[in-house]
Amino acid sequence: MADDSKHIMISYQWDSQKTMLKLRDKLRKKGYNVWMDVDKMGGDILSCMAKAVENAEVLLICVSEKYQMSESCKAEAQYAFKKGKLIVPLMFQSDFEPSDWLGPLMGLKLYYNVHDEEKLEKVFPDLVRELGDKARKAKEEKWTPVKRSAGSKALQCSICISRFKNPKTLPCLHSFCKDCLLRLAPKGTKELSCPLCRKSFPVPDGDATQFPTNFHLKELVEEEATQQQVAGGGAEFSCTCCDMGKQSRVMAKCQDCKLYICGTGLEAHQKFPGLKEHDILIFEMNTEDTDEEEDVQPAKASAPAAKTIEKEKPELELKAQTQNWWEIFSALYDDEHSINLFKYWMQQQGTESNWQEAMVNHYLACLVDLEDSGLIGEELLAERQQQVARVFKQAGQYDKALELVEKTLELEKKELGERQENMADLYYLAADIYREIVNSLDLRTHRDPGLLQKQIKYARSSLKLRKTMKGDDNKFELGRVQRILSGALKDWVTCGGDGMLSATDAKKEASRHVNQCVDIFTKLNAKGNIAKAIKTKANLEEKGSEAQEKLHRQALNLCKEAYGDCSVLSGRLHWNMYVLYEDREEYHEAYKWLVKSRDIYQKVYGQHHPQTKQVYDKLQRDIYMDISKEVEAAK
Repeated sequence: MADDSKHIMISYQWDSQKTMLKLRDKLRKKGYNVWMDVDKMGGDILSCMAKAVENAEVLLICVSEKYQMSESCKAEAQYAFKKGKLIVPLMFQSDFEPSDWLGPLMGLKLYYNVHDEEKLEKVFPDLVRELGDKARKAKEEKWTPVKRSAGSKALQCSICISRFKNPKTLPCLHSFCKDCLLRLAPKGTKELSCPLCRKSFPVPDGDATQFPTNFHLKELVEEEATQQQVAGGGAEFSCTCCDMGKQSRVMAKCQDCKLYICGTGLEAHQKFPGLKEHDILIFEMNTEDTDEEEDVQPAKASAPAAKTIEKEKPELELKAQTQNWWEIFSALYDDEHSINLFKYWMQQQGTESNWQEAMVNHYLACLVDLEDSGLIGEELLAERQQQVARVFKQAGQYDKALELVEKTLELEKKELGERQENMADLYYLAADIYREIVNSLDLRTHRDPGLLQKQIKYARSSLKLRKTMKGDDNKFELGRVQRILSGALKDWVTCGGDGMLSATDAKKEASRHVNQCVDIFTKLNAKGNIAKAIKTKANLEEKGSEAQEKLHRQALNLCKEAYGDCSVLSGRLHWNMYVLYEDREEYHEAYKWLVKSRDIYQKVYGQHHPQTKQVYDKLQRDIYMDISKEVEAAK
């Protein structure tokens, strides 16, 4: 019989039973509670299967042609999908391409090849990393911030051996970075062989960037980066080329391998022919005070900030100084979350100091020097300014970020012909910065229509441009703009509207945008963004209504499938459920969701983050303090 304990369920067709039994035994040795029909099936088979699915934290499906043809396998998989369970595909038949009901269910999910015992052994460590502590009998106390590790193959491009950037998927379902594919197949190439399975495919219109974007992978990478940023704190750099990790001090970063390397890795790059030509950014050790722990810093980083460079210095020295700072910036910058750049500044300034202010002043001065030096053209200057604006936004320096965006927009208009995609990106960035500012406010008590007007204006400007552009990548960006715009309009409704845009009209426009946004992300199978869009959609419903609750729960299920149990979005969705029950004046239920939100935010953000503090402040209210005492007394 199916028991009530949480487990990992293995769904398979009988031809793969031998392999699945071995997988079951290997997982159990790792401490996982595994459900398999040969162990626990009895009595009413359909009821047992349903119970097994309902209690499953993860469903492993062993994919083959016979699995697709099996009605019982179909029933298990589809019921798990309906219940919002995390489904992990195991590819048992190498020459099989899922179709019919199984194709849409798999979508662009990452899968593991288990064609034979050798392949099972090879992928097993990565599978364990993905499963994490789900259904583990003896869970460790330590929480892993991200569902999939950056070091695992799940989030690594097998060409550059680095975290995916703009992942593209070939017809064989293997994914690679867009730039990596372009290096393999420059524009005009007619056919491309997959680097992993060696199958050949025609290149759409001779342009490898036209292969579909793997939005599910993209979301996982973004979520990992988010959680690394907020959970990383002031942690030091770790060597990523050997097994020593933090025990090995980082001495350099290889720009080709995309790895931070210790002395051993640096020696290998200087010794082996295949590595000698790699572009190495060497770090220096500051050993002036031997009693203190060594500081890792990029070469020449002890030089004064760019704002103190004397203008009368020779041009070549200024050029070297300027280029060095931008080499450091480029090595550590990330479009979504520049966690390594922040770690560098924390190490330079100290975690207790106002390192953000020092960083902002430094890069603003660097931009002035770069512009005055005439070393680069306007296009590269605009790109650099936009990157720095993103870094400022990531660091919460919103005013300075907005100033840079406005300056770059002016440069685009006056000197660069208002390039369409660049303008759309800049308008979106401005809207996103205003979104961050608005999210830090409680609009039920603090209303600032001026901020919302600007957010709406910039989002609409980006949307207008995106609607004229084509391609799946643009569709994704279009969906993101519509989600931000619908959220801003929803907040406008909360503020009551005005003569220019009434609350009624704003709600209608928000509903239209959010519905279109859901459609876009559904077609692209971008479940994390679907969850975000449905969260916005829920907030447009009547406060505390059943319709609002249904949408919030739907978003929670999608969020769990996309990002796991603990994520930034999950914390926000639990907060929204707290608000829903408080609006109903069901305070005991509201308290439960508030506590869950606190636990998630504490793990994801840390105790001192404003979002975590906001939850703690709510828990200090008299009504929730009383409920807390009741809960403690009942234990």
